[in-house]
Amino acid sequence: MNTETTTRDARGPEDSREGVFHPVREMVLSALSYLRARLELAGIEGKEALTRLAGVLLLAAMVATLTLVGYLLLCLALVFGAAQLLHSEHAWIWIAALTGGLHLAAAWGVLRVARSWLEKPMFASTLEEFRKDDAWLKSTAAKPR
Repeated sequence: MNTETTTRDARGPEDSREGVFHPVREMVLSALSYLRARLELAGIEGKEALTRLAGVLLLAAMVATLTLVGYLLLCLALVFGAAQLLHSEHAWIWIAALTGGLHLAAAWGVLRVARSWLEKPMFASTLEEFRKDDAWLKSTAAKPR
């Protein structure tokens, strides 16, 4: 009688499936599951970051537009203001200067909002999860078996 077939039959059908590589297979599956969960989280935060970036770009375009309009109106006011010193007074010059100043103030306000958006860290949840995982791995590696 062959001892190999006798040993195989004694283990039963469940034991013959697991074998030596079963723990390795389980570890690889766990690692893949972990990686999938982290990539899903990174994907969600990536979409959020893209939305924030689009908002910041829109705000930057608004700042550029408002600054340009303000600059043009202030230049127009300065030119016609200088002409006013030589001739008669026109009310629209002061209105143009005020409008230019308001545009520049609005551009400054939008710029402050854009800066505050950029100060918030991106991928905060993903980084926090990686920190927790790292701390857990260090704590389990330090424990004797």
